[in-house]
Amino acid sequence: MFLEGEGVVGLFRYKSTAYAYAVSHASASGWNALFAAGDKAVVIGENDQIYSGPLTGAHSGALTPLVGVWTSVTEGALQLPDENGARQLMLFYGDTYIQLRWGAGRIHAAGSWKGLRLGPVGSTLGQLLPVEWQSGIDVLLQAPTAASGAWQTYFFRGERVLTLNSQTGVVRNVPIGEGPDAGQPGWALLPAAFTHDLDHILALPPAADGTRRSLLIKGADGVILNWRTGVEKQGPLTTLTPGLAKLTGDIATPREAFSGRYEWKDATRWLVLRVDLEGPTTSRMISGDIFTRSSGSATYQNSFRCAPTSVQVSPGSVVAEATSLEFDRPAPATTLSLLIDRKPLNGALPSAVWDLNRDDWTQTLSGYGNRVSAHLRTVDHEVDSVAGTAAFESYDTSRAVTPPGYRNRVLSIPAAYAEAGLEIRPTAGRNVVSVDGAGWDLAWSEAELHAAMEANFSQYRDAPQWKLWTLVATRYAWDTFDGVTLGIMFDTVGTSRQGVAVFNDSLQHVGYLGTRHELRTHVHELGHAFNLLHSWQKNIGVPPAPLGPRQGYGDLSWMNYPHNYQGPNGDNGADAYWGSFPFRFSESELRHLRHGFLPDVIPGYGLWKHGAADRVPDAGLFIPAGTGESGLRLELTGRTVFEYGEPVVAEIRLTRDGTRPAVTVSPLLHPQAGHVAVQVQDPRGRTRVFRPLARTCNGHGPDAPATVLDDTNPALYESAYIGSGGDGLYFAEPGLYRVTAAHQAPDGSRTVSAPTAFRVRAPLTRTDQEVGELLIGDEQGTLLTLLGSDAPTLTPGNDALQEVVERHGDHPLATYARLARGANAGRHFQTLTGSGTLSVREPDIADSVQQLTAAVDASLGDEGLDNITLNAAMRRLALVHAKDGNTQAANEVLDALVTTFENKNLPVPVQQTITAQADAVREQIAEQTGTGTPA
Repeated sequence: MFLEGEGVVGLFRYKSTAYAYAVSHASASGWNALFAAGDKAVVIGENDQIYSGPLTGAHSGALTPLVGVWTSVTEGALQLPDENGARQLMLFYGDTYIQLRWGAGRIHAAGSWKGLRLGPVGSTLGQLLPVEWQSGIDVLLQAPTAASGAWQTYFFRGERVLTLNSQTGVVRNVPIGEGPDAGQPGWALLPAAFTHDLDHILALPPAADGTRRSLLIKGADGVILNWRTGVEKQGPLTTLTPGLAKLTGDIATPREAFSGRYEWKDATRWLVLRVDLEGPTTSRMISGDIFTRSSGSATYQNSFRCAPTSVQVSPGSVVAEATSLEFDRPAPATTLSLLIDRKPLNGALPSAVWDLNRDDWTQTLSGYGNRVSAHLRTVDHEVDSVAGTAAFESYDTSRAVTPPGYRNRVLSIPAAYAEAGLEIRPTAGRNVVSVDGAGWDLAWSEAELHAAMEANFSQYRDAPQWKLWTLVATRYAWDTFDGVTLGIMFDTVGTSRQGVAVFNDSLQHVGYLGTRHELRTHVHELGHAFNLLHSWQKNIGVPPAPLGPRQGYGDLSWMNYPHNYQGPNGDNGADAYWGSFPFRFSESELRHLRHGFLPDVIPGYGLWKHGAADRVPDAGLFIPAGTGESGLRLELTGRTVFEYGEPVVAEIRLTRDGTRPAVTVSPLLHPQAGHVAVQVQDPRGRTRVFRPLARTCNGHGPDAPATVLDDTNPALYESAYIGSGGDGLYFAEPGLYRVTAAHQAPDGSRTVSAPTAFRVRAPLTRTDQEVGELLIGDEQGTLLTLLGSDAPTLTPGNDALQEVVERHGDHPLATYARLARGANAGRHFQTLTGSGTLSVREPDIADSVQQLTAAVDASLGDEGLDNITLNAAMRRLALVHAKDGNTQAANEVLDALVTTFENKNLPVPVQQTITAQADAVREQIAEQTGTGTPA
């Protein structure tokens, strides 16, 4: 969940101009204006520069009482009406204000601006000003005093202007083009760029007929506006009057925006910082991601976010502090210090230095670097289309009814997401997908869509990555035209949320092609890929999020359905939605897209609808986020359905992904070797990383075994019993589990498998229940992992396995008990006694042969042991025969091994590997017995 109310939200937005505020004193007899930039100021008149120097020296020292932040980082100002011939100035910083009486040599009032009364009498600003107008204000301009004597003030914000009476409240709230007061037609003649997001407004001397005139400033440009007749002059600010021409140098130079994404990397760490403090839709938040790096790849460690408790913006820098950071995973108490070096517009990029400060200085993290993007996140987006369909390009919002005062524009998918702070970067080229395989009716099921994604998404990987795929298809397989599906985020299993589809024929059938509905469908489905739920479903997420107005149906968001919309005044349905919709996400959705923890947003990681509750602190291995490519594909193959109590075995397969002709890897794929890790999510949503009972120490140093995957050796296989480990049992109850594996190659690159569903069935009979219970237990799990043991502490487990063999020997699950008992019986077992003597138990060849033979025989068909375990069991049985001196029996078992797998029609390279394994056992037997290689 997001922190609420932790940061200080100021009344004003930050400006791109070097000066934070400008105020003027204008009358029929003349005009002068103060431009304040930090602790410096310039005062200009109609024709000349009057003053340039320290702020407190301006106007003959009238500003001398200003100290502290009021001389350096003031965020906005309001020139109040004169009182008894003396000027009055109000300054704002964060949630505070001060009121200065010109020439009085003192501050007249100070406090929270919400408690401010704009005028001699009246309610407070916090009481009068609508909530949505209590932040992000562009500029204030004093209006004429009302007939009642109440002060009136114009608030400009975004595309609108609000007129506030200090006694009665809101007088007018209209688009800027309609003017702050009625009957002022000149505002309708403003250039389009000056109808929104103004930086400053200054009062000018009135026209000869008394009509008000103003100077509107945006960046380096300005407009002199007669409120009745329109624009008198426009262009670069310094060209509008002789006095403004004297506004030169640093104070006249606009600054680069400082919000955006900053990154810093070294050999071991990668820090990403997202600064979101500017603009009309700012979330006023800072967030970031922390990775460790090795050999060009990065492993996710943590994410954080915060609402700054202090922000100080001066012409040359931004200083922000946050005292309370929220982390994705447990972390020490941390504060944030940030310094951004602001740069002149079109000059060098802004740079930043930031520290994540902790009480233990050894855990403090520091980063520094340039802004790499004005966007907070960047996503590569590939759009393919089915033959005969047309891909969406853009939509001009002026083609239909929009909210009053809405600034129309042409929106593409990238443009819509750019306004949300995300860069959707279209990939080059577009595949036209053949209709073969889509079904005779050209309708698409989820399975077909997923297959199409794997075949056509050129950047597809079974791993989390900032890449998405959209298919413009025909129609959904299960549709009738009584209920039309316009789009779908079909990728909801495995490494989910990477693919969406939009259905061209359905859009055409309902007349939506080329309309705002088509734009909304694309933006909406991609929103699902970023883990956004429908507006009315946010409370069913994991963890749940608060619903918006009217149980979410009142959200004016891309994620709402227009026909479901419920307006504030009973104005419901699609017409009401489009009549009020500003073509944007809701505030909470913007925070998620911009500052959601990495695993909750990045496609291909968290399951749809799942967030923080789906993860644990040590699962970072399963989110590869680096730039390096391993050239490998990791898969969990084999059986995925198990009976109650049956040992759960993961078959691990490592192959090339086609991007590299040959890749060197370790041949040791069992988790105990440390190259592969496995994560298990149980039916209750709890996630644990499988911890092997023992870890082998080979496979990491310069002597590590290695093999090359190429055309002649395309794959490696391993079978790992993951039912029990260092944390006990992982599959102890019936239900659906999700298992993911991650592999680290010798070069440090990581490969992550698709999450695979493993199902443990409930027992069907009383015998199934009894056998299952005999196999389930920590001791039994350890014995199945170790393939038996004589350890006294495991006696209860051995007794349970023996009971399975003796009382339920004909039950299919007895195979596993026989395997563990037979493998253990066929080897020596050494025990160090309490007296320090070593006791050796000799192999029980007869029992071993009997148990292993029974286990093998039960697995030659489609049941019993998995292929990899069967292979290992038969080689073990051959060695047991050889220990008994029966090389003929050993040879017969090895011959049967090769024949058995030839009959399973496995790929030729796999059969060749099995033959080589059998030959290796023959050589081992020959070496141990001195009898020569069995013929």
